[in-house]
Amino acid sequence: MISVQEADKIIEQSLDPFPVERVPLDQAAGRVLREDLYADRDAPPFDKAAMDGIAVCHASWEQGTRTFFVEGIQKAGSPALVLKNKNNCIEIMTGAPLPSGCDSIVPVESLRHADGYARIDEEFKVARGRNVHERAADYKKGDLLAKAGCRLLSPQIAVAAAVGKAEVLVSRTPLIAVIGTGDELVGLDQEPAPYQIRQSNSYTIQSALHLHGYVKTRRFHLRDEKEVLLETLSKILKDFEVLILSGGVSMGKYDYVPEVLTRLGVEVLFHKVKQRPGKPFWFGKSREGKAVFALPGNPVSTHVSAYRYILPHLNRALGLMNPSVELIALNEDVENKTPFTYFLPVAVLYDQGARPVARPVFTHGSGDYASLVKSDGFVELGGQGRRDFPMGTIVPFYRW
Repeated sequence: MISVQEADKIIEQSLDPFPVERVPLDQAAGRVLREDLYADRDAPPFDKAAMDGIAVCHASWEQGTRTFFVEGIQKAGSPALVLKNKNNCIEIMTGAPLPSGCDSIVPVESLRHADGYARIDEEFKVARGRNVHERAADYKKGDLLAKAGCRLLSPQIAVAAAVGKAEVLVSRTPLIAVIGTGDELVGLDQEPAPYQIRQSNSYTIQSALHLHGYVKTRRFHLRDEKEVLLETLSKILKDFEVLILSGGVSMGKYDYVPEVLTRLGVEVLFHKVKQRPGKPFWFGKSREGKAVFALPGNPVSTHVSAYRYILPHLNRALGLMNPSVELIALNEDVENKTPFTYFLPVAVLYDQGARPVARPVFTHGSGDYASLVKSDGFVELGGQGRRDFPMGTIVPFYRW
């Protein structure tokens, strides 16, 4: 049996990076960027009006001019006009290029217009560069704007569009098989007998994957029959890049999954982790390099393992840069009653200083899936011999 940290290291070293592909920008939201994005020109690319008003020459105002003849109108999307007389002005719109000969903008709120003239209010002080967004004030041509390894959220999409990236290089999302095993499981459209339960783990895993951008998934249900498992898993291994199984990995007489995977050429890299819940967790790699996660069948174990191991390591394989773990303070004393790492569901509350804190949500065991509805995620209470975690202890937090 290995530690949580050892399991992390083995998975990280075994899961190969996913390949890349180019996709249209309007299909790239949420994907992981695999190329750096650079400015293709200065931003703004010209001295730009930051307000509606008039563009004037500061020197004229400084020499006492307060009423200016309006020579013309500078609108956005048109070439810059030229001020013919420094004692005149040009009416200008927000976003328009600053006319040549002008160096300041007076906003409409400080003007009075009459008979083709604009008069500046006495209390307004004209200053060179006022209300002008200067060329390259934001960034210069060649500046790095978005680094490979980030997720393409709306700000990154805006950057890509602004620099003319009609297509972007992203990680290709893998094909993932989600496989529930067990004779006790029935479909959602069936009425379970007293000794049966409805399938839920495969829906749990699939929803977690979809919420994090892994949408190429398919669910399967396999009975606890060795030959059926051999035949079906052999086909699934050929068609999918990642396999996630739930159930059949413990020490029961009908827990065939580890034996079947071994017979199919999947190398077991570990089986059993010093954690609660989820000790029977199994991980291996096929001859073709495909990752196989086999999780315990109890719902809380499945849920926690998906968020603690599968999603973080899939994100690394996607090339997501420095995926971080949240930290949070406990809002009450907690005792870890085992020598293992303890994954404790928690609800996020806020203390009097508006800081987030974690309140434990104790379940009735690893089969108590309904209690997780009261939680926002779980904290990790380390297993290096530490058993007591006083209120205020800062611990890793994994959000659902």
